[in-house]
Amino acid sequence: MRKTVWVGALLVLAAALSYAGYRYMSDGKADLVIIGTELEGMYMAKRAHDLGLDVAVLETDADVGGQLLRGEMIYLDETFDDKGNSLLQGSIKHLFQEYYAGNIRKLKDFQAYFNGLVRGIPIVKQVSLTAAEQVDGAVRSLTYKNAKGRTRTLEADYFVDNTDNGALISLLGVQRKPGLEALYQNPQKEYMSATYMMKFKNVDWQTFYGQFWKMNKAERMTMYGPETYVDANIAYGFPPIVARYEPKNPDKVNLRGLNILNQKDGEIIINALQVYDVDPSDPETVQRAIAYAREEMPRIRDHLKKHITGFQNIELNGDPDYLYIREYDHYPTEYTLEASDLLSGEMFWDNVSIGGYFIDIQGSRSNREGFAIGRPDKYGMPLRSYLLKEADNVILTGKLVGATPVAYGSARIQPNGSLAAESIGVLLARLEDTGIGLKQVTPDIMSAFQQQMRETYGVELQPGKGNNKIEGMSPEDITELNAGHITLLGNKNQARTLPFIRVYYNNTEVKFTAHKPVIVDGKTWTPVEELMSAFGAQRIRIDLDRSEIQYTRADDPDRVRTILAPIHILNNRVLVNLREISDLFGYKTYWDNLNRVITIYSVEPATQQPAS
Repeated sequence: MRKTVWVGALLVLAAALSYAGYRYMSDGKADLVIIGTELEGMYMAKRAHDLGLDVAVLETDADVGGQLLRGEMIYLDETFDDKGNSLLQGSIKHLFQEYYAGNIRKLKDFQAYFNGLVRGIPIVKQVSLTAAEQVDGAVRSLTYKNAKGRTRTLEADYFVDNTDNGALISLLGVQRKPGLEALYQNPQKEYMSATYMMKFKNVDWQTFYGQFWKMNKAERMTMYGPETYVDANIAYGFPPIVARYEPKNPDKVNLRGLNILNQKDGEIIINALQVYDVDPSDPETVQRAIAYAREEMPRIRDHLKKHITGFQNIELNGDPDYLYIREYDHYPTEYTLEASDLLSGEMFWDNVSIGGYFIDIQGSRSNREGFAIGRPDKYGMPLRSYLLKEADNVILTGKLVGATPVAYGSARIQPNGSLAAESIGVLLARLEDTGIGLKQVTPDIMSAFQQQMRETYGVELQPGKGNNKIEGMSPEDITELNAGHITLLGNKNQARTLPFIRVYYNNTEVKFTAHKPVIVDGKTWTPVEELMSAFGAQRIRIDLDRSEIQYTRADDPDRVRTILAPIHILNNRVLVNLREISDLFGYKTYWDNLNRVITIYSVEPATQQPAS
């Protein structure tokens, strides 16, 4: 009898020690584990937590907030349809309302907002992911080391990659899909540029704002660009001013159109300084990019002082410690959005968000200037585009949305991904204890869920098909559009962008700083400032209403000359017909079809093939 008691006691002790060891190695089980603290995923975390799910967040960095807080990307982009109606829905709408009201403008305001969003949700910072156990096509558990080097394991029903560097997906060994390098036919992988947010103080916004609207339309357009805008809160555009800036490290950085936020008290922050060759999974490239950007800052400050009224006294106002990362790897999802989905206004049965925004491909190593593909009205974003194809219970958010590198130019925008993440949080709670997974939902289940979103949260996920911008396009042209070779202009004309055209004037290449030449109806169109400046024009002034371009020449500065010419607007730049402008100056143009090169001569050389 005594022996039996001892054996029983030993078994109990062994079980207790085993459980204690398990607790030391494991944090137990959650319904939802989110990797990373980018804003989009935090909306999922909050909604799922509020609806009773057990949510845990693991952050690989020492600080939270990703691009919003660490990168200080606090110039918010709103999404609109063709009629100018806001597409903001869900919790992020409140953030924009407070932003426009001026209550959330500075970093500390956004930090307070973020803290409120995640209140009550456990976040473990500075973790290192070490292993993921996969069983029958699903991730069963995730093992990591915490900041003290202790190993922990978390089991969960669903795991979410909410990082800017695919931390979880990389651990799973999923192969990336071709990215921008496929668009530009380069052997090395390529991403859209990252941005270093520029912070300044001592800005007289009232003078800046007032002077802008005191000018007449032609003056504003000439000095600041045809689509440049300024109000009491924000300003954007300014391509002529940007074009005059010469970077110290032109192979590493580029100053693009200025997106300026008035933070009040003379402080502003600008989204405009792009840095190339940043791989967010490689900290060395991030730190190198930050160093290049900081080297440019005094030069940019001096440039803005010189060219913008109200900026004469600006000074630097500190540095973000991270970058705004626009793009990382693209991975296979259950559905991959194409540019034609966006521009046709497609709606899907499993919509979890309604998207909008220009298909805007930002500059990169191969194409410093970047280019726009077109402006969708509104379009659906399906649940399937957020479900990793190679695992049954891995959800992607934000920058990891399933989209081609072309469609990604619009799908990546924060309001689009925030609503999707929040919606998925609600859907997860709805499916709890049903035995139905996200990949098993049916149209009937989705319809009932979308009704819940409408009735409970005021979110409309089936608003009706958006305007079809590609109606009547041939299948061949749609294929070219999806490949990024066609840009849709505002007047429904098509511009062929890739492969790029190079232009030489008297054997010197004309450098285009904001947009490369495009083909419209078989003719070459180029930004007017760079082309006419190469021809010796000065003080170029454009009147859009009259399609009139005025300029002077260095050899006759007092005489104002006028050209009447058709005009296109693309990316806030005025485009003119290269052949027509060259003819008006009395120059000859020649086209090299093999190399896609146009050569312009002021003195006619040996016979060549004339350009179109």
